[in-house]
Amino acid sequence: MPKYMIHTCYKRRWYVNEFLLPSMLAQGIPERDIFVWLDWTGAGNLISCMDSFRACGLVPGGTWHLQDDVMISRRFAELTAEHDEGVVCGFANADFGPFMQERGKQPEPFMWNSFQCIRIPNELAHECAGWFYTDAINRQGEYQRYVIEKKYDDTFWRDFMDERHPDMSVYNLAPNVVDHVDYIIGGSVINTGRMKEQYRAEFWEDEDLTEELAARIAARQNR
Repeated sequence: MPKYMIHTCYKRRWYVNEFLLPSMLAQGIPERDIFVWLDWTGAGNLISCMDSFRACGLVPGGTWHLQDDVMISRRFAELTAEHDEGVVCGFANADFGPFMQERGKQPEPFMWNSFQCIRIPNELAHECAGWFYTDAINRQGEYQRYVIEKKYDDTFWRDFMDERHPDMSVYNLAPNVVDHVDYIIGGSVINTGRMKEQYRAEFWEDEDLTEELAARIAARQNR
């Protein structure tokens, strides 16, 4: 059975508890297979991510990692179970990279920037955390800015894969199994000054569910 980890912070716990987690349970995913990783110390997105990767290495198998600003598709449980092997990218956005049409099994350089939803073998996540804490975090230049700003976990992941596993195959999953809905739930927590309001899933088939969620969030806020 697939295992899932939702990465969240105190500011987004309401959405995870009231909307995201119940939607996963409603598709029949056992609660025991979902772990909510809370940045309870306020370490920030980057360190919290790497600590979660290190923790994943304590158990065999793999984990589907979800951010706390996504909603799941109708076929989320079905497709994540069907593709529960290796590195699987469950989200794509045209602004995040030039390989949007490279779907299915692909060489590592064509991997989507998919940290909204990505499956990573636990052993590989653990290796990435080790690379970060023993090597990347000490490098001078732009990496130091990333560390200071406490974000860019997706950039470190891609650089790790480019350096350590350039010959590995990945799977770019379309239709996408999540949509990025931070614009519905208050905007980005870590990128408050970004240029665009919305970074939606490129291969999303459930726009009616997105509209329904927006209405439910609006109703909650008006209570």
